Amino acid sequence: MTTSEKSLLRAWGLMMALSIALSIAAEPLRPQSYLLAWAAFVCMVAYWKARIVLSTYLGLKAAPGARAGFSLAIAVILAMILGSFALELAIPALR
Repeated sequence: MTTSEKSLLRAWGLMMALSIALSIAAEPLRPQSYLLAWAAFVCMVAYWKARIVLSTYLGLKAAPGARAGFSLAIAVILAMILGSFALELAIPALR
């Protein structure tokens, strides 16, 4: 097995592990008080999965500047999603 095949296999294994972590976190019996923490966990996992795709599958490991730019864009989008989720949870408390 070549080095690139090992790298792809390692990335695939990590992606599968993160997917399993998300499926465990999606348990329907979680308390309502932890919804924001759960959403933050989902955003973090989505960020790391995107980084794996950018680095390994798109080959941006060799272009750290481009990888950093894409990572920043993904982080901003996920922060906006998490912020809107937090706002949605906070609005009923303000009424």
